[in-house]
Amino acid sequence: MNTTNFDNTKYLKYINYKNIKDFNYNQLEILAQELRDFITEVVYHNGGHYGSNLGVVELTISLLRNFDPEQDKIVFDTSHQSYIYKILTDRKEKFHTLRTFKGISGFSKIKESKLDHYGAGHAGTGLSAALGYAKARDILKQDYNVVAVIGDAALTCGVTFEAINNIGQYPSKLIIVLNDNEFSISPNVGAFSIYLKKLRNNPFLVKVEKKVDEVLNLLPINSLIKNFIIDTKNWIEEGFTKVVSPSIVGVIFEEFGIQYIGPVDGHNIKLLDEVLLFAKKLEKPVIIHVLTEKGKGSKEAQEHQEKLHGVAKGKLKISNFIYFSTDEGLKVEKKEDKKLKTYTEVFGETIIELAKNDDKIVAITAAMPSGTGLINFSKLFPDRFFDVGIAEEHAVIFSTTLALKGLKPVVCIYSTFLQRAFDMLIHDVALQNIPVLFVLDRAGIVGEDGPTHHGVFDLSYLRMIPNFQIFVPSNELELKNILYTVLQNLDKPTAIRYPRDNIEGLNNDSKFSIIDLYSWILKYESSLSNYNKKVAILATGRLNRFIPKVISLLEKSNIYSKWYNCISIKPLDNKVLSNLVDYDLILTLEDNVLAGGFGSAVLEYFNDNFYNKKLNLLRIGWGDYFVEHGAIKELYDFYGINEQEIFNKILEKLDLDVIKIGVSNNESV
Repeated sequence: MNTTNFDNTKYLKYINYKNIKDFNYNQLEILAQELRDFITEVVYHNGGHYGSNLGVVELTISLLRNFDPEQDKIVFDTSHQSYIYKILTDRKEKFHTLRTFKGISGFSKIKESKLDHYGAGHAGTGLSAALGYAKARDILKQDYNVVAVIGDAALTCGVTFEAINNIGQYPSKLIIVLNDNEFSISPNVGAFSIYLKKLRNNPFLVKVEKKVDEVLNLLPINSLIKNFIIDTKNWIEEGFTKVVSPSIVGVIFEEFGIQYIGPVDGHNIKLLDEVLLFAKKLEKPVIIHVLTEKGKGSKEAQEHQEKLHGVAKGKLKISNFIYFSTDEGLKVEKKEDKKLKTYTEVFGETIIELAKNDDKIVAITAAMPSGTGLINFSKLFPDRFFDVGIAEEHAVIFSTTLALKGLKPVVCIYSTFLQRAFDMLIHDVALQNIPVLFVLDRAGIVGEDGPTHHGVFDLSYLRMIPNFQIFVPSNELELKNILYTVLQNLDKPTAIRYPRDNIEGLNNDSKFSIIDLYSWILKYESSLSNYNKKVAILATGRLNRFIPKVISLLEKSNIYSKWYNCISIKPLDNKVLSNLVDYDLILTLEDNVLAGGFGSAVLEYFNDNFYNKKLNLLRIGWGDYFVEHGAIKELYDFYGINEQEIFNKILEKLDLDVIKIGVSNNESV
């Protein structure tokens, strides 16, 4: 798909940040729709963040009319809503490569463009980064504007409030645009998000409302006075929400030394221009409260905001849009074959089954009840479910005292996001040896979301912490039984990690079983009687999928092999390792960085216990680099993690001639 031909557009083919001021408001309205259509087509083909970008079209247009991105610093918090900015700066002709390998990133990225002033994929970074730009400008006596675009979800994030506190301490000219669409990936939680509702829940107003309802119940159904009272009651309630509440929000920010402007219609470009022009003249911090509709322009995106926050390739309904492509196939929503469940879905189902029989199990997540598979748990066990917002540090500390009172906290956080709570994992959990179970979704590479979301560090940052134990299932049965076994006797800090991927398709209807968590599973041992070399294969998680074909290639080369599925990363299975010292090669595979990971643990074991032995060890995983974005298979192939390359590396390590034997899809062990 190539959308670089804009002949069917009226203004998009001409417009960019340099000439956008020359277009009138009627033209800009047409442009806004063209941009929405353009994003829809690209997201249909490539996947991506959909609703959030449809909602900021007019806001981004106005930002680029009032600020020069070559000089001024526009910083997007999280930056998943930066698609319009990318299109209107210097990436329109390349935007069709969004989220594809070697293509445009789905987030702001300094290396991608000089006009991306700060890269981010995690929430809460925007204000701190913007304040740094503002103070650097002041110190260096330079002249540029700084704008931070943050979402309402950022107000559930602790680091945002740290920045707000610091802005009050070191006031500087800074413009904060609060994009309030009342919806993040999951509904916002926390005191700040419900503050606007407090007035309506005032005891006096509740009492009056109750009395009014009592009177209404006594009146005839078609009574004119009853209808008048209902209309008046609705008008009062609406008035309190729309008129009084915004002033309360303003007081909160102004107490921190930040001038409040708003609320402002985020889809009125002319009004936005006037407000931003005024804000530029102020010599102090100012926050502009902008109200937008997430998914504006798409009925489906507005009605299904959580589902269409992030869209997988080909999952978007497109019948309501006009496209630049002439591919008529786009007009039809493709019927997809029924796919296997994901690890996330299996976890969600399993934790519910376990919780039905164990009322001590509680679940905690950081603004990801749906993404971590806990949405149904939250409905079935509302008193045992806690969504703490984008506050991973708080989630970890909060879980510790639940555990100290005898509950079994299950903290469900994406691998990459748990990094934000590294200090708490050491200081609050491990140091005190508190039994908390951490379930790390999205472990390993995740694909198109790229380096901010790849979960390739958790084995390393958890393995180094005393008292932690770490388990890696390679299929759905192992995931279910590891969860069951751990929660039978949760007595120490524990982590279970699994990928953003489909399960293996095994029959998992069987009952739960207690398993030996600390013994590696022997999957295969060669029956070759005559062989020239012996190889031991220690694989973790989904990388076990590569091994049957690798073994088939090895046996064709007369190489004996022994394959273990290593479900326990810490502790290691020392019994197995001690029996491998006479092998010609020991191979480790992990969907994690090599530095400090599983292979490092094996290497350390042999160094500490068999230092007088000459051992040949090959570690396969991710090197000293950040893995870029792209389809998962594409990334594995590019970085040499596939059956053929693993086989070739084994031959090289054994000092044998590399013979590229073709890998058949039908080969099995």
